[in-house]
Amino acid sequence: MIRVEHLIKEFTLGSQVVRALDDLNLEIPNGEFVSVAGPSGSGKSTLLMALGGLVRPTAGRVLYDEVDIYAQPTRRQTEFRKNIVGFVFQQFHLVPYLTAWENVALPLMLNGNHSGRHKEIAARHLEQLGLGSRLNHKPFQLSVGQQQRVAMARTLVNDPAIILADEPTGSLDPGLATELVRLLNDLNKNGKTIVLVTHSKEVAAAGSRQLMLEEGKIR
Repeated sequence: MIRVEHLIKEFTLGSQVVRALDDLNLEIPNGEFVSVAGPSGSGKSTLLMALGGLVRPTAGRVLYDEVDIYAQPTRRQTEFRKNIVGFVFQQFHLVPYLTAWENVALPLMLNGNHSGRHKEIAARHLEQLGLGSRLNHKPFQLSVGQQQRVAMARTLVNDPAIILADEPTGSLDPGLATELVRLLNDLNKNGKTIVLVTHSKEVAAAGSRQLMLEEGKIR
């Protein structure tokens, strides 16, 4: 269970204080697929980053299984981001000089997990996404859709319980966007909690629950 209590996040821009999230309350049960829609600047990405342990609230709490994420020591917060949460971004952030399997294995290498089995594990995730023949291809040798699937495999390699997707279809054509939404639905059916941020009503409709965020508040 993810629970947000009276969440406030403010940013200072010069002499101006901007409230991105305004006393927001939200519960997301384990295994739910929630989509959050809203106009640009409504606080969607800020909410997602707060849920993922990346943006400390100005006030309020973010709890995962009744544990306040931001009240934990830095080491525990890092473990939460590494092992519980997987991020999917609009930009793929693939390392251009690494092969597909090396990009996917990168989180394992950084965590020191599964020593000696990095390629085997990365290859299995790529094969599951139809990229078994592209293991040694670098990003520039892959299509946009293939790059997105490499990025998704990298997200999944540590088997996160929660997937936070920030406008993941924003740079994709309609066909690839539909494919990615279908993949998120499949992951949800297999027990993953999904929180999807989007400005698209069509993409938002994929969630089992749709929320509208405006001026930092759920409407």
